[in-house]
Amino acid sequence: MAGIDHTRPNHSNQPHSCPNCGLSDEIRSVPAVYLAGRDTVSVPGRDGDGRPTTVTRGVTTALSAALAPAPPRAVSAVTRAAGAAGLGMLGVFATLVAIGTFIGGALGGHWFSGDGTGSAAGSEQWTTINGTPTVWINGGPSSAAAAHDSDLAFLGWISGFALLTAVLLFVLAARLAARFRAAMVGRPAAEAVWSRAWYCARCGSVHFPPADGDPTEALSLQQFRALVWEAGGYGALVAQHPAV
Repeated sequence: MAGIDHTRPNHSNQPHSCPNCGLSDEIRSVPAVYLAGRDTVSVPGRDGDGRPTTVTRGVTTALSAALAPAPPRAVSAVTRAAGAAGLGMLGVFATLVAIGTFIGGALGGHWFSGDGTGSAAGSEQWTTINGTPTVWINGGPSSAAAAHDSDLAFLGWISGFALLTAVLLFVLAARLAARFRAAMVGRPAAEAVWSRAWYCARCGSVHFPPADGDPTEALSLQQFRALVWEAGGYGALVAQHPAV
């Protein structure tokens, strides 16, 4: 989230009254109310081995969540970017698996050697070489033990599946990265509007000091959210994330 500049004239301590209730004793800037409602707590828990430990969790009040300058997904955009990076790394690993299994199968199974491409010409005779039944085809021995070449065909399936998995992971990583960029592009514009607002605890409304371009009437939390999120370019998500 962009830094909150409390030195702006909008955040000065100049007294003004709420346009809804007419009082001024419980008016605080929206960024201050938002940050005051976010904290971390430490609670007892257990680790993966069942041993007692302390777990730190983030807690957010309902009011702070209602005054959020962006949707929950945008708030966790950094987490999404990390997820995209993780998917990309998994995609690289799957690509290496695909390449490795393909090379192993091609070399061990003689996929491209041209041996055994079949031949209608030549005779076929059975004989025994070192105690192993062998069929002599076209003047060359084809041992039953050599059937392991065809057994390596499963490596081709593994290679193809790993390659398909890699493609899917790369696509998912690209989509997450695109959503991260989209969320971050509009965030500064949303916070520019968000940081100018004031919250009145007396009547639970939000308002702006008289200024060009800002509404002068008191706004409900839902109206304020719609105004801010529209400025950020994600106003279509207001219906999915009601403020109350």
